Amino acid sequence: MIFKSKKKNKGFTSKEITANDFLNVKDIKGNILYSKDNLIFAYIKLSPINIDLLSEQEKIKLNRLLAAELSNERKPFKLFIISRPVDISRLVYELSDAYSVSTDPVQKDLLKNAIITMNNFAMDGEVSERLFYIIIWEKFIDGSERELLKRAAEFAGKFENAGIRTEIADQGMIIKLCNLFANPAYAHLEDSSSYASIPILNGAR
Repeated sequence: MIFKSKKKNKGFTSKEITANDFLNVKDIKGNILYSKDNLIFAYIKLSPINIDLLSEQEKIKLNRLLAAELSNERKPFKLFIISRPVDISRLVYELSDAYSVSTDPVQKDLLKNAIITMNNFAMDGEVSERLFYIIIWEKFIDGSERELLKRAAEFAGKFENAGIRTEIADQGMIIKLCNLFANPAYAHLEDSSSYASIPILNGAR
């Protein structure tokens, strides 16, 4: 997207605007996002679990564990859930490779149907995964960064104690999360540079 005004004679001037201006992002360093309204944020990624695979007793146990772990949390936090397209090209490649070496007619037919199905999923954009994050923040003052990271580690530990794996987002993960939030069609960037995806907009002000 490029916004550029040519009506300079009417008070409009062309100005380069980063996507940060639209996301309230001032800077991202290490594990911390700095906002323009003087707050700092940390993000804790939660590994999803399929509760449909748990028995009723296991669900009750998990609920009680999480309630106990979070019962002494007095500061606000947010649960952020967002969907991301899944790259299934490797799966399609593996199926195609298996199809090319198979000599069993029945197996080849099954593999062919699987490849067609996967390709249709890829074309329709129906394959996605849900990402879960806990967002915590503090007012940006001297020493608040250390306090925020300490709280993030403690918060992650609460979920680890309940059997849910966690990861405190680093700089690259936060940048990718901002891209994902701003652009739902944002594709996988697991093995590429996150900086290449930060857009610069030419806007009028």
